[in-house]
Amino acid sequence: MEQYHSIFLIVAIVVIIAMIALWALAGSSAGAANGHSAAGDALDDSAEEIAAVLTEEKGVDGELAEKIAATERELHAAPPASLAPAPEAAQAPVAEPGKPRIAAAVGAPDDLRKIKGVGPKLNALLGEMGVARYDQIAAWTDSDIAEVDQYLGTFKGRIERDGWIEQARLLAADDIAGFEEKFGKL
Repeated sequence: MEQYHSIFLIVAIVVIIAMIALWALAGSSAGAANGHSAAGDALDDSAEEIAAVLTEEKGVDGELAEKIAATERELHAAPPASLAPAPEAAQAPVAEPGKPRIAAAVGAPDDLRKIKGVGPKLNALLGEMGVARYDQIAAWTDSDIAEVDQYLGTFKGRIERDGWIEQARLLAADDIAGFEEKFGKL
């Protein structure tokens, strides 16, 4: 009977520790904005106190008590990944259905028809996708190119074949002479 009592006691203590950890996690996210967490400091102290109480008063093996305290510290040290904001998520472009996932254009639209290979139909298609500026195209990475390319239909492959990125960089920099030297008259 005493064995069951000890097991119940250990389970109850672990549940209490888990509740304290959850409370501390909720408190640490509020304190993190200030660069500290009073709940976190208290939690470190309480983990040690719990280990001491388990060992001295309840007769729990010292090694088991230390494992419980270590678990308590781990719970406090790093919140679960599901609660931590992903840094990329805040910066990752959000795509509307049927549109590529790329950074949005900021500012007045440019005349994308100045890019060799972009005619009226392709210009309209790009506009529907949210592509409207030279600097936007100039900043595309290989993954952005692949993302946009899948929405170009019969124009697929034109970004790289026609050198849009290089053209857009020159046009965004307002380097008309450099553009015309490499790609011909505007």
